Amino acid sequence: MSIFSELKRRNVFRVGIAYAVAAWLVLQLTDVIGEILELPAWGGKLILLMLVVGFFIALFAAWAFELTPEGIKREKDVSAETSITRSTGKKLNVLITALMALSIAYLLFDKFLLREPPASAGPELAAKTATPAQNPESPIESAAQPAGATDDDRASIAVLPFENRSRLEDDAFFAEGIHDDLLTTLARIGSLRVISRTSVSQFADSGKTIPEIAEALGVATVMEGAVQRDGDMVRINVQLIDARTDEHLWAEIFDRELTTGNLFAIQSEISERIARSLEATLTE
Repeated sequence: MSIFSELKRRNVFRVGIAYAVAAWLVLQLTDVIGEILELPAWGGKLILLMLVVGFFIALFAAWAFELTPEGIKREKDVSAETSITRSTGKKLNVLITALMALSIAYLLFDKFLLREPPASAGPELAAKTATPAQNPESPIESAAQPAGATDDDRASIAVLPFENRSRLEDDAFFAEGIHDDLLTTLARIGSLRVISRTSVSQFADSGKTIPEIAEALGVATVMEGAVQRDGDMVRINVQLIDARTDEHLWAEIFDRELTTGNLFAIQSEISERIARSLEATLTE
């Protein structure tokens, strides 16, 4: 009997597929509740590492052991006549089907319910998702939307290059990385119009005011930020500014311990958190 046939008989393939789909669902759940639980930057990596190690353990267990009516036994102690691997395989098929159905349901839920439809979705869908009218003198409405602007105009942003307030050259690369990651993350939000990196780069240290920059780029909001480092600690300061009034709509400060091992993790974490805050503010 070939090794492939033996792997198939012992349900190693089925166990691997079931584990992989279940692990994917766990990672999606971690991503959803991670912000609520305020998991540290290394929390997601630890969960991923545990799932990877568990995958190989599951494959080894499927190969070396067999589930019998009397309990779990070593595969070599089970005779071919008493083996129920075929029945176990059918149960694993049902489990895999159920897990894949859950995965598809989550993807559909995330695509059609968690995310806002794009502006081109049509008048009927736009009418269903339109924000109720607010008092025109409301401070929130006047600060978030320039006079005469539509919702689509309001949901436009230019992210200026982040200012490096440290003297180290490596910190300049870190500031550029934060800026690039943030642009990439924001570009995934279909309801936001994000100006490209090439267009905003010309306004780095230009001396122009926020309204002047916004007018030149044709956006309603501008975000600027700065990176400052002190030893192993790094502070990222971000501010969202309304182009019409030159007033702050949202601001946040992120303090993190920076090492060579968590550089990219911090960039991704900050970018994701800023993107979620901006999406909630601009596409309310």
